[in-house]
Amino acid sequence: MSRSAYPPSRVYRSELLDSTRWNSFTPRPGDIVISTATKAGTTWTQRIVASLIFQTVRLPRPLMELSPWLDMAMVPLPDVLAALDRQPHRRFIKTHLPLDALPFHPDVRYVVVGRDLRDLALSTHHHARSMSSPGPRAALAAAVRAHGDGAPASLRLPEVPEDVHAFWREFFTRSAYPWESDGWPYNSPTHHLGSWWEHRAEPNICLLHYQDMLDDLEGQTRRLADFLGIAVDDRTLPALVRACTFAEMKAKKDEIWDSGLTGSALGTWDFFHKGTSGQWRAQCSEAELALHERALRRLPEDLRRWLVRDPSASA
Repeated sequence: MSRSAYPPSRVYRSELLDSTRWNSFTPRPGDIVISTATKAGTTWTQRIVASLIFQTVRLPRPLMELSPWLDMAMVPLPDVLAALDRQPHRRFIKTHLPLDALPFHPDVRYVVVGRDLRDLALSTHHHARSMSSPGPRAALAAAVRAHGDGAPASLRLPEVPEDVHAFWREFFTRSAYPWESDGWPYNSPTHHLGSWWEHRAEPNICLLHYQDMLDDLEGQTRRLADFLGIAVDDRTLPALVRACTFAEMKAKKDEIWDSGLTGSALGTWDFFHKGTSGQWRAQCSEAELALHERALRRLPEDLRRWLVRDPSASA
């Protein structure tokens, strides 16, 4: 077992999330951890990594089964660990945790994705409202009950405003954790990205930007392949990239979601939504955009420049 260069210094725990589950995880050299804030391109990046590992358009099993979300509290931890232990292929695991909540292993590769906070906020509103609808709520509650002794009788999801402007104000001024300042009802995207940015010089950390992936998916896939040490065939790469587009992923949801309770729940709504940038321009007032600017000021200047790709926005 490798020695952690950075032991975790934070604990994130809620009905959805438990960072201490990583304490039971034994890494293999070459493991891949995909870490993003909620709605910053997690599933998209998992699908790209899967295409590189298996070198095929059709995955051998649903993506959520191949790449589990280890810190999700609703699925019994022994089941997740046992499934990972059985995997013969190079493993790739999802997390929404910042670096300070994870054990950091030098022989594990970490792929981190950042997204413009304004787009992320709107996508999070759609996600949170959808997850609170009757179908997903019932399925998620069933998953919690299946967690075993000590699980809550029901899943108490936060009430999310239907009005996107009210949600925007909450998102940029509240947090689910006392050491964070934004990101409600989930953990903070600024804290998440800042924790990884601080250590971006580590050779086993790769930062991707959601906009770069939209603008040049093939180029970013090649960059990711280089980082992971995976050779790609120029003859097959275009088909692999096409399988990772939003259109293909939405059309083939059966390749994404597993048949378990959480997979069934997540597959009941328009999880991928639009996958675009810039929707905030037509929706947000000057006062609301000022809240975004205040959140940005919590980040180092070089991270702000990297994150904000709109030339008219201040940094």
